[in-house]
Amino acid sequence: MDVDREKLKAAWNEFVATGAVSGGAVRDEILRSWQRCRADGLDPRSGTVPSHLTEPEKKNILRENRVLIEAARPFLEGLSKLISGLQMVLFLTDRNGFILDAIGEGEIWEYCRQNHAVAGNCFSEENFGTTAPSLALKLGTPYQIVAEEHYLQVIHLASCAAAPIHDKHNNVIGTLDITSTYESAQKHPHTFGMIVAAARAIENQLRVTEELRALEIASHYLRSAMETMVDGLVILDEKGDITHINRAAEKILAVRSGEACGKNIRGILNSTEILTAVATNRPLDDHEIILGKPGRQERCLLTLNPIVDPDSRKVGSLIVLREFKKIQSLVKQVAGFDARYRFPDIRGTGRGIRKTIGLAKRVAETGSNVVICGESGTGKEMLAQSIHNHGPRAAGPFLGLNCSAIPNDLIESELFGYEAGTFTGALASGKPGRFELANGGTLFLDEVNGMSLDMQAKLLRVLEERKFLRLGGKHCIPLEATIIAASNRPLEEEVEKGNFRSDLYYRLNVVEIVIPPLCERKEDIEILIGYFMEEIGNRLKKDVTEITPEAMEYLKNQPWPGNVRQLKNWIERAITLAEDTVLSLEDFSREQDGGRAVRMEKSKPARPRQTYSIRLSEVESTMIRTALEECGGNVSGAARKLGISRDTLYRKMKKYEMTVQKSVE
Repeated sequence: MDVDREKLKAAWNEFVATGAVSGGAVRDEILRSWQRCRADGLDPRSGTVPSHLTEPEKKNILRENRVLIEAARPFLEGLSKLISGLQMVLFLTDRNGFILDAIGEGEIWEYCRQNHAVAGNCFSEENFGTTAPSLALKLGTPYQIVAEEHYLQVIHLASCAAAPIHDKHNNVIGTLDITSTYESAQKHPHTFGMIVAAARAIENQLRVTEELRALEIASHYLRSAMETMVDGLVILDEKGDITHINRAAEKILAVRSGEACGKNIRGILNSTEILTAVATNRPLDDHEIILGKPGRQERCLLTLNPIVDPDSRKVGSLIVLREFKKIQSLVKQVAGFDARYRFPDIRGTGRGIRKTIGLAKRVAETGSNVVICGESGTGKEMLAQSIHNHGPRAAGPFLGLNCSAIPNDLIESELFGYEAGTFTGALASGKPGRFELANGGTLFLDEVNGMSLDMQAKLLRVLEERKFLRLGGKHCIPLEATIIAASNRPLEEEVEKGNFRSDLYYRLNVVEIVIPPLCERKEDIEILIGYFMEEIGNRLKKDVTEITPEAMEYLKNQPWPGNVRQLKNWIERAITLAEDTVLSLEDFSREQDGGRAVRMEKSKPARPRQTYSIRLSEVESTMIRTALEECGGNVSGAARKLGISRDTLYRKMKKYEMTVQKSVE
C-alpha cells in the first residue's frame, strides 16, 4: 500500500493540534476513527498502551472464546512459518478487539510486547486508538493501516492488516491481524490477501467444528434417549452389522454392548424371516419371537424398519424389541385391566360377611386358586378384585371374562389367543388371549359354570400343565397367573347334574368362598344404604343426605332377589328422581312383585310425614361405635376394620364426641 508518509505525518500533526484535517489528506474511515478517539479523550502522544482488564476478566474472555482459539491456532502456526524472519506478528481478537492469541518473533515482537499488544489486552479504539482490527470490527470488512494512520504515535512505525471472522449467521466474532514494520509491509504487499484468505479458512473450520459438535451432541442425545427407553433398540449399518444397542436390548438379547457392536445381526438373531427382512430391506411390524438364552427366554414383539438416506439408498436398519410382559403392563394401564376394589370397600359388619372377608384374606395371601359362589348381584367380582389386591400378584393385571356371555365357539380364542392367519376374520397380526394378558396377575372367570364341557377339558389341561398354546401357535406360553372362578350356582350341584367336570371342580376349588345373599344380611342393609346414598349423591351432585325411618324399614324388609346390585339400583333411581334432600317411602314408588314392577296404590291414604329421619351421620357414628366395641377400644384396629386412617378416625370420633381410654390402645 503506497502512501506519502510526509503528507500523512503533516495531516496527523494538524489533527492533533486542531482536531481537523484539510484537503482530504487521510481516508474518510481513518478521519472518523481519529475523531472518535479524540472525543474519547485518548492521548495520541501517549508513550505506552495500558492494560485495562483484570486477570479474572481476561480468563473469562479466553474461556468464552475457546472454540475460536482452537479453530484458529493451527492457521496461526501455519502462517507464522510463512512469515518467519519477516518482522511480522499475528494476532487473533474476539468481537470486541480483545487479543485472544498472538505469535511472532524478532524486534517487532518485542516492540509489541513493550506496548502491551499481547494476548490479554485489547485492540479496541477506546484502548489502542485507530488500528486495522478496530476498523475491521467496526466496518465488518478487511482493512489495512500504515504508519501515521494509527492514532497513537507510539505505533506509527508499524503497519497492520486485519480481516473480520464471521460465524455461520454472518455475525462478526473476531479478527485475524498481521502487524509488521512499515518497511516490511512495503516489501511484502501480499500479506493483506494472505490474512483475508486465512480468516476465510478459519470461518470454514469453525463451521466444520460446529457441525461436528452438533453431530456429537446429536449422538449424545441419541444415546441418552436410547438408554432411557424401555424398549430394546438395535441399530444396524447397511451390512447388517450392529452399530448401537441400548441397555434394554442388552437385557432382552442377553448380550453386552461391547460384545455385540461390530458383529453381524445373524450372530445374535437366528430367525430366517428377520435376517431375510434385513437383507431385502423389508419392514416387519410386531413380529413375535422368543429371545434370550435357555432359562432366560423372553417373548418379544420385533419391529424392523430400513433406514435410508435422502437419495433412498439403504444405510442401515432399526430394530425395536418390546418385551411382552411390559406390553401387558401397558395394556393394563391403558385398557383398565386393573382391580379397583379392596377389602375395605366391601361394606358390612354382619357375622356372615365378616366371615367371608376373613376367609378371603387368608386365601389371598397364598395365591391359590379360588372358587367364589354366590347369587347374582352379591359382589363376586368385587370380592375377586379384593383378593387380587391383597395377594402376591397385586402389581400385575386383573382381567375378567364372563364365560356365559361369550359363545362357546369364541371363548377358546378369547382365552388362548391366536396367531396371524389362524382363521378367517382373524387379525393380521394375531391376538393375545386372556391367559397371556393376565400373566403376572389374576384371571377372573365369572360364571364358569356356563362353560361347555369341551372347553372345561381344555381349561383343566392348562391349569394342570401351567402352560398353553395360542390357536395356530407353535411355542408354549407359561401361565403365571392366579385363577379365580365364580359361579352363581353351587358347583358341587352342577357336578352332580353332569354340567361341570368333577376334575376341573377339584382343580379350581382349592378353597371355596360363599358370599351370603343380601336377604341373609339384614343387619348390613342400613350400612349399605348409607354408603350408597353418599357415593351416588356425590356422583350425581345431589344433596340427598337423609332417609325417613319408614323408608328405611321398607327397604330392610324387601326380599332383594337381585341382592346388593338391586339395592344400589333402587337407591340410585330414588336419588335421581328425588325432589327433596330426604328420601321417603314415596321416593321408592316402584317395588318388585313377582319379578314385575307395579305402581304403589294411589288410593291408599297418605300417612303424615314423620318429623324425624335417619341421617347418614347416625349411620356413620353407629359403624364407628360398633368397630370400637369389637376391637375393645383399640383405635388402630378399629381404623383398619373401617378402612380409614387413624387420623381420620380420631377426627370423626371428635366430631361425634366419642372417647376411649388411652390404655386400651
